[in-house]
Amino acid sequence: MSEEFFTDHESWTARVALGVLVDDALETDEIGHALRMEELRAADARAALLGDEALLAKIRMIQDRVGDAEPDRRTPTVEAPEVAWLVFAMLLGVGYLSLFRAAWPSLPVFLRIFTVAGLLCVLVLSAGLAIRRVPRLLTGFELGKQGQARFGVEQLCLGNRQEFALQEVVLPGLRAYITAHRQCFYGTKLAFDDQLGLYDEEDLRVVPTPAAKRLRRIIERADTGAVALGGQRGVGKTTAIESMQRGLIHGSEAPAPLVVVASAPANYDARDFVLHLHALLCKAVIDLVSRRVDEPASGWRPALRAGLRGLANVVASAAIGWGVGGWLWGGSLFRFPAELWHLLRRDWRTPPLLWTGQPTSHRIALIVVGILALWLVADALIVAAGWLTRAYGRGRQGQLRGLLAEAREQLDRIRFLQTHTSGWSGKLTLPAGGDLGRTRTTQRAEQQLTHPEVVASFREFARRGATTLRDTGVTDRLVVAIDELDKIGEQEKAHQLVNDVKGIFGVPGCLFFVAVSDDAVLSFEKRGLAVRDAFDSAFSELVRLEPFTLDESRLWIATRLPRIQEQFSYLCHCLSGGLPRDLRRTTIDMVDVTTERYQPTLSVVAGILVRTELAAKSSAFTGQARGLEHNAVLDELWSKLLRIPESGNAVELAALAAELNEDATNDLADEVNRLRRHSSAFVLFCATLLEVFTDALTEERLTGDLHQLAIARRHLALDPHLAWLTLADFRKSRDLALPGSG
Repeated sequence: MSEEFFTDHESWTARVALGVLVDDALETDEIGHALRMEELRAADARAALLGDEALLAKIRMIQDRVGDAEPDRRTPTVEAPEVAWLVFAMLLGVGYLSLFRAAWPSLPVFLRIFTVAGLLCVLVLSAGLAIRRVPRLLTGFELGKQGQARFGVEQLCLGNRQEFALQEVVLPGLRAYITAHRQCFYGTKLAFDDQLGLYDEEDLRVVPTPAAKRLRRIIERADTGAVALGGQRGVGKTTAIESMQRGLIHGSEAPAPLVVVASAPANYDARDFVLHLHALLCKAVIDLVSRRVDEPASGWRPALRAGLRGLANVVASAAIGWGVGGWLWGGSLFRFPAELWHLLRRDWRTPPLLWTGQPTSHRIALIVVGILALWLVADALIVAAGWLTRAYGRGRQGQLRGLLAEAREQLDRIRFLQTHTSGWSGKLTLPAGGDLGRTRTTQRAEQQLTHPEVVASFREFARRGATTLRDTGVTDRLVVAIDELDKIGEQEKAHQLVNDVKGIFGVPGCLFFVAVSDDAVLSFEKRGLAVRDAFDSAFSELVRLEPFTLDESRLWIATRLPRIQEQFSYLCHCLSGGLPRDLRRTTIDMVDVTTERYQPTLSVVAGILVRTELAAKSSAFTGQARGLEHNAVLDELWSKLLRIPESGNAVELAALAAELNEDATNDLADEVNRLRRHSSAFVLFCATLLEVFTDALTEERLTGDLHQLAIARRHLALDPHLAWLTLADFRKSRDLALPGSG
């Protein structure tokens, strides 16, 4: 055959596999609910995914990997159990019909009624077996959830990665389709259907940002190493770590990792911090393993009950076979076992003679005895399989119990200084009135471990824990996350902490994540140059978390406030700068407005939120000015800062921003000038928001350039002069008056 035939066949197989996976995904509650909420048709979603060449290519790659790992799966084969079930169904039906036909003339009335009922049962059983097994046997089909025949696992050529393809390829594709085709609502009156997870991060409402996807890939592929989580404050580093801890960021082929989270202390002792990490790891292992370890069997009673149950089965089977067989053999219960044994010894080499030379009643007796014998054999096999399973389980349970005991011992060792005191004393009174006595006391105290010993102890326990949990199938790796390192004010202290604890990095089966500051990110990105520091040498990879894009913020809000108007989503994004933490706060403040006003307008909501920001920042600016050395320049600036809360509209705020900025210079070393830059840029930002987000903001004016306001909001904390320039460019593009122009 030509190469084109095989290529076309593989493409056809991939399309069939994609179709089956899409059907499975459409039957899930999550996708069904999302389609109904967005009023989308399942048929349209199915057609869109089947026409996606990127998804098809991913399915082809999975099939190729399965084919390389398991070449036999390339060609569907007929399995022996399927053939055995079909043969059993055929023999059961044909044998009963033959016996029914031969025995019918000589059976009394009550047995005829019994055999007719048995015939119906046998026909139903045989037909059911054939219906369930023949499709898989002939064409590789299986029954779907709705009972329909469809291609089976062998035909799809996905092997044991079918669930992976569903979770990692098809479901994300359907979610992306629903997101791209979600309904958008427009209007200047705030209204929404419900509040969903506004205060909690739930699995189905996690925004799939590029950083989250990269973190997931790292957790899937990396067995060891240290990863730095970078980004400005509020960008979601803590949320990412919490998502790992809750099992929301990991692959579908392996169980969620065991995640231990520790906060970096502002003042610390390196040895104590490593001990703290060790204690947290011990507690996490104890909590996880104690739920997986079964209680030991209570003595000999379960074994005795199992033995008595097996003995009862044997006795009952023998009694039934003896009674029914003896009655059918001629009514002699005592003669039946001897004649049956003689018959088996005589004709066991030629089984057909056991059947052909016997009357009908004897044949029925032989069938009853044979069925009971097969039942006993099957029961024995089931018991043996149970013993093997329990033996394997006992081995797995033994490993987990050993790890549990070690974790408890290590935790006790960390918590307490082990002290043991034992002694004896005695006194002997002499006849002359004297006495002899002796006292002996022994005290043993464990010596304090040094920092290198603490590090070595942590590494050894983490390695053993990771190995045991992976071998027993509980989880495939440990994750230790150190949060809030970016909150240490002095960069030298942060560097020193990393230097002190990086000795615990590199444990096989243990992955480390550390939240670092922007300065640390800059240091890491300089790797390969002549400059090297603690961060460059400690971390193998850097994941920089960025603020939300405009579309990501809109999606975040829309999933929590269904059917909300897009104008309000744009407002929250611009006011928060796209920082996830600030976006949540701003959205909550916006929702609080609806508790006092029914469907407030866009201008009302924007005014309330902006004035709340102005009041808070005005207090911060005046507080900063209060700490500076007073002079004429500061007094003049102070008088302008006090006018910020009194400015009632956008025009007044824009004019005040121009006044605050008119004497500003580029000298950021001057604290008064720096305060002037910050305050003027922030006031201009608020004025621009009030001018843009009015009741006249229609759908046509909701354009992507509004994202520049969010960028200006981010620049306020880092470079206020750049924020001012960004706002000036935006106002010019929107035909808004430039500050100080008139």
